[in-house]
Parts: sequence; C-alpha cells; structure tokens
Amino acid sequence: MAFLALLVDPLVVYAHVGTNDVFLDAHAGPYRLFVTVRAPSVIPGVASVEILTPASGVREVRVVPMPLTGPGARFAPIPDVAIRSPDDSRLFTSDLWMMTAGAWQIRVTVEGDLGSGVLVVPVPTLPQTTLEMSGTLRLMLVALMAVLSVGFISIVAAAVREGTLESGEAPNRRARIRGRIAGGVATALVLVVLILGNWWWSAEASGYARYVYKPLEASTATSGESLTLSLRDPGWIRTRRLDDFVTDHGHVMHLFVVSPTLDRLWHLHPKQTGLGRFEHPMPAFPQGRYEFFADLVHESGIAETVTGRLDVPATEGTPLEGDDSRWSRESPASRPDASIALLEDGSRMVWVRDHTLRPRQLGLFTFRIEDTSGTPVNDLELYMGMPGHAIFISKDRQVFAHVHPSGSAPMAAMEIGRRSLTSSNDAGLYSADHPQHVTALPPTVSFPFGFPRAGDYRIFVQVKRGGRVQTGAFDAHVE
Repeated sequence: MAFLALLVDPLVVYAHVGTNDVFLDAHAGPYRLFVTVRAPSVIPGVASVEILTPASGVREVRVVPMPLTGPGARFAPIPDVAIRSPDDSRLFTSDLWMMTAGAWQIRVTVEGDLGSGVLVVPVPTLPQTTLEMSGTLRLMLVALMAVLSVGFISIVAAAVREGTLESGEAPNRRARIRGRIAGGVATALVLVVLILGNWWWSAEASGYARYVYKPLEASTATSGESLTLSLRDPGWIRTRRLDDFVTDHGHVMHLFVVSPTLDRLWHLHPKQTGLGRFEHPMPAFPQGRYEFFADLVHESGIAETVTGRLDVPATEGTPLEGDDSRWSRESPASRPDASIALLEDGSRMVWVRDHTLRPRQLGLFTFRIEDTSGTPVNDLELYMGMPGHAIFISKDRQVFAHVHPSGSAPMAAMEIGRRSLTSSNDAGLYSADHPQHVTALPPTVSFPFGFPRAGDYRIFVQVKRGGRVQTGAFDAHVE
C-alpha cells in the first residue's frame, strides 16, 4: 500500500556535504566547551547535544533551542538541564526537540565555580529525508490492519445476524441473509476507509517530500578569461533567496575545486556579479573534469554548499591573488599519506595524531608547523581572520566539510548568533574569542571534527606564513 511506503534517505547537502553534525570549540564565559550537535534529519525531530568541558568546577549546564534571529531569539523558553555522564564528569548530554525548519541556535548556559557563561551554537534545521520504515514493521502493520479489518467485518455481521436472538436460538435463513448484507456493507466501509487513508497518507507524504530540503543547483561556464557559476533555486521554500548572501571570512563565496583523485585543490573566492551569478578570473587548470563545492551563507544564518562538476580545457589562466590558493600532488607537498607534509616554502606540517579515528566521534585534529630544522615556527599569520582552515573530504567526494579552529559552524552564523545574544537577557554572560585581534599565533592549529562515516578521507590544512598560503595534505582512514 502506498501509505506504508516512505522515502529513501538522500545525500545531505546543506551547510556541508554528507554530514549535518555541528562541532564547536568555543568559550562560554570562562569555560572552554567542545560542543557536538547531531541535528535531526527529519523535522520535527530530536537533536542530540554533547558538551565536553575540560574545566573542573562546572556544576550545571542548561541548553535550550531557539530561533537564530527574530523575536524568538530574545525571549528564551525554560531550558533543559543537561545530564552529567556517570562515566565522565566533564561530559553533559541532552536531547532537544527541533520543531520547525530554518536557522536555529542552541543556547548553552554554564554555571560553576568561575561564575556563569553563555554560548550560542548555530544549528540549521532543514528536513533531509523521511525515515524509512523497516520491513518487519511494515509486515506487522499490514497484519494488524488485516486483523482489524476482518475483525470489524465479522463483528458487524454477527451483531446483525444474532443480535435479536434469544439465548441458545439458532439464526434462521432470514437472519443469515441480514448478516451477509451487513457484512457486505461493513466490507465496503472498510474498503472506503482504506482508500481514503491511502489517499490521505500519500498526500501527506507528497507534501513532506516537497518540504524536504533541495540544494541550490549551479551551472558553470569557462573561457580563457573567466570562470562563471550561475545558481538556480530548484523550488524548495519561498523564503529562500539568491540575493541575501553575506560575507564569511571576507568573501561571499568560498569555492573549492578538486580533481576526482583529490590530487589537486583550488581554493577560490569568486565575486558576485548578479543575482545568483559569480565570476572569477580563470586560474590555470590542466585539462580534465573536476568537482566543486561552493560554500555560501544566507543572512538568516543558514549555510549551503553547492556542488557540481566542471569540465575545462587546458588553460594557462591568470595567477592567483589575495586569499586564493592551490595545491597539487606534484608540488613539494607530495605525501598526503604521511603524518608529515612538506610545504611549498620548505617548511613542514606535522599531524599530531593523538586519537583513533572512528565515525561520529568528536576529535581535535592538531597540526604543527615546523621550519626546515624541525623547530616550531613563530611567524604564522591569520588567514582570512583565522589561524587556519581545514577541508575534510572523502575519497568518493560524498563527504565535504570546511572547518575552522572554532569548528564547523560558519563564522557569519556565529556572528548572527552573537548579535542575537547581546540583545537578550543573557548578554552580560557572553564572552567570545576574537582571533583577528591576536597578535602572535602559536605554531599549532587545531580543528574539532567528527567523520560522519567510516572510509578513506583526505584532509587539507591551510595556514598563512610570509604572506603566502601554505597547504598540507594528509590521508586518514576511519575504522
């Protein structure tokens, strides 16, 4: 029956590709927190929240879901008290209902020996799928429906046939005919109910299918002078626009172009030249087919990653400028399978591996930059306002995440959350790190992230030194 069929889980493509988990390393007042939010794939749905604090003396952690903007961001409902783990006193967990689609936040309040602090975690809640019904449950429901239908028909027929008989009296021919007629009417009624139920369920399923998130689509055009991306809305919700993108790290779009073997990477920043239209001077590309991931943030705080393919002829292109960068396996950084990557300026990047890689497990990925003698450097510079940027991408390109030292939430969304918090009653409890104000950077850069599934991945780590972007590449296998 159609009303027993549900949609199959599609590829998650909002914010990042292949994962809807949010990871954040930030401060709530004096407390450093590592926050993991596993957003639901269906809306309404339950988000799982994990909060790990290295600090001692934390007495209570409260969490509450709220809209990221608007009046709902200023008036918080009663929060839930997160449960302290019996196995680790530093870990707090909670499950929160996310009722509608859109840009939401989870507001975290910490109470402890050092006072109070508040942190805003932006969480996009976009319906990704409908839950698939298991075969066992489907069979059980069909069997139950059959039992109830047959039982209802039998009860109606028996009631009409024998309802007026005296005790011990057998139904005569006329009573049996009345019973058959009643059974036929009951059967027709059951069929009508099943048909109407099937129609209702199909209409609901169709309506929700239209409600399920549909990513922006992109068409590309290349010439000897420019690379053009034109975005198109395939028709999802009326509130989505193509003229409300905001800058994130100084750029409206962050475009990552990779070869199918992940042996080449371009990190570009096209300029918006029209409604949904972006252009960039054509870089030097070897001839071939490439795949791209374009990160954008709406003014609502919702981030989207547009994906597509790019076919280009061999072109000399124009030199990269500003924050643009490229990496290839033929460059000095030619060993992405090792824990050490040689950088173009002769220095090296060391992956400080300190944990086993497992699916859906938060880890802190730390990389140290050393000079040619193996001494940690002391001259790293901010790259687009951050100590570094990391790109986690699976070898089959079904998982992509652009992560900062603060986590996977876009900084534009974090800024929107900060503004909503400073206009609320919790404004006095808020304090945030501002890496752009840091005058000296340490030689290490760390990124909180959790792989969504097992498999083989490549990690690109980008830092800036001597005014030039340096890229290290590492391979990772997740058990």
